[in-house]
Amino acid sequence: MRISWLGWLEGLALCVWLALAGHLIVNNGDDRVVLSIDPDALVLGPSQERWMGIFFEEQHVGFSVARSASIDGGGTLYEGRSQFRVATFGKIQQVTTAGTAIVDGTGALTRFDFIMLADQVRLVARGEVKGKEVVMEIDQAGATSVVRFPVTKPPHVGMSLESVIRSQELVVGHKFNVPYFDPLTLAEGEMEIEVVDVEVFDGGEEAYWLVSRFGDIETRALVTPAGETLRQEGAIGMSMVRMTAEEAQKISDEAPQDLISLSAVPFKGKLQNARKTRYLQVEVSGVPADRMVHQPPQQIVSGNTVTIDMPLALEIPSLPLAKREDLTQEDAQSPDRSPYLSATPTLPVGHLDIQNQAWEIVEKATDRFDAIKRINDWVFTTVSKEPSVGVPNGLEVLYSKRGDCNEHTALFVSLARAVQIPTRIAAGVVYSERVGPKGQFYYHAWPEVLLGEDDEWIPVDPTFGQLPADATHIKLVEGDLDRQVEILGVIGRLELKLIEAR
Repeated sequence: MRISWLGWLEGLALCVWLALAGHLIVNNGDDRVVLSIDPDALVLGPSQERWMGIFFEEQHVGFSVARSASIDGGGTLYEGRSQFRVATFGKIQQVTTAGTAIVDGTGALTRFDFIMLADQVRLVARGEVKGKEVVMEIDQAGATSVVRFPVTKPPHVGMSLESVIRSQELVVGHKFNVPYFDPLTLAEGEMEIEVVDVEVFDGGEEAYWLVSRFGDIETRALVTPAGETLRQEGAIGMSMVRMTAEEAQKISDEAPQDLISLSAVPFKGKLQNARKTRYLQVEVSGVPADRMVHQPPQQIVSGNTVTIDMPLALEIPSLPLAKREDLTQEDAQSPDRSPYLSATPTLPVGHLDIQNQAWEIVEKATDRFDAIKRINDWVFTTVSKEPSVGVPNGLEVLYSKRGDCNEHTALFVSLARAVQIPTRIAAGVVYSERVGPKGQFYYHAWPEVLLGEDDEWIPVDPTFGQLPADATHIKLVEGDLDRQVEILGVIGRLELKLIEAR
C-alpha cells in the first residue's frame, strides 16, 4: 500500500533546535582520532544543575538538565542531557540527547562530545578544534567516519554558547556574531545574536530576551546576565522553561501533539489523484516565491507562481551503466570524484554491504534508467513505511529496512551512487491526504538522479514508488542536512493556492 509517510523534517527541526539550544551528549567509547571527554577525569569546581521543562504547544513532553563547572587550571566544562516524547502519525517515540563541551581559559571551544538516540537511530560524535579545522568522528550503523571542516575562527557549539553570552554586556540593541558549528547537521557559519528586550523581576533582577539567527533558523531565549537560560522558544511550537527538577520531570500522560499536523502547509484548492498529477501551478504567499528552487524544465519560478512540469517516463533519456569490474578502489577515492557520487557520514557509499546490495539489484539492468527503476522498486518494496525521528543513515536503513521518507531517500542515494549514478537529495513539500480532514502539503524528501547529458536531473520518490515523482513535489532546497535545515525558515509561513493541475 503506497502510504505517504512524511514528517522526517519535523523531527529534524526538533533535533536541530535542541542542538542550537545546547543539549548534546557524551560518549565514552574507544579513542580514535578525537579524544572523548571523560568528566570524571577532570578536577571540577562548584556546579549547580539547571532543569527545564520541554513543551510543544504548552504540552509538557520532556525535560532537559544542564550544568557548568570550572576546570582546575582554567576553562569550563559544560554538560547537558534531555529526554522528550514526540508523535508522528500517532506513533509516540522517545528522543534522548546529552553531551559535553570544554572551553579553555580564553572562552574558546576545544572539544565536544554528542549522542542522539531516537527509535532505531543511534548517532554518536566526538569533535575537537585543531588549529583552523574541526575534526569529528561520527559513529553510526556500526561504522565510523572521520570528517574535517576548515574554519577561519574557532567555532562554538550549542552548549558552549553560554560562555560567549557571559562575556557580553547585555543591553537592548546590542548585536554580536559568534562562529558556530552544528555537529548534528554539520553546518558551519556565523550565528547572529541580538538583545531585543529586557524583563525586570520582583526584587530588581533583570533578564534579557536574545534572538539568535543561524541561517534560516531563529530562536528566542530569555537569559540572565550570567548566560543561564530561563526560557527558550523555537520552531514548530516548541519551548523550554526553567523549572525545578521535580516539576521538569512531571511529563504529561497525554499523547504528544502530532508533529505532522502542526507543520502542515495551508493549501487553498483540491487535487484529484495527486499521485498521477504531471503538471501543477500554484501561487505562493507568506514567503517569497524565489525561496523555491528555479530548476527548468521541471520547476519554474516566476513572480509569485511556481510551475511543476514532470516528464513522462518515456521522455526520460538514459546513459550507459558502469560495470563493477571496470571500477577500481582508486576511482572510488579520487579527490576529483563528483560530489554526487561521493560518500558522506549519512551516505556510506563505499561500505561493502551497500556496494554488494547495489550491484546485486542492478545486475540485469540494461542502462542507467533501468538501474534506477530497479533500485527505486527495491527500496519501495523492501523498506517498511514507519515514521521515524532522527538523523538517517543509508547503511542503518539497509540493516533495519524501515523508516519514513528520509530513510528511503538515504538508502536510495547510497545505492545509486554505489553503482556510479550521480544522485542528490531534494527537500520541500508534497501533497498528501494522509493527515487531517482535507489534503494539504507537508514537508518531504526525495532523490534526484542525473539521467541525461545536459544536467537533466529527474525527481524520483522511493517512498511512493514513483519514477519520475509526481508534480506535487515542490522543491525548496537540495543537499544534505546542512542545507535541508534551511526549510525551517519557511515552516509556519508558507501558504499555497492552486492555480491549475492536470
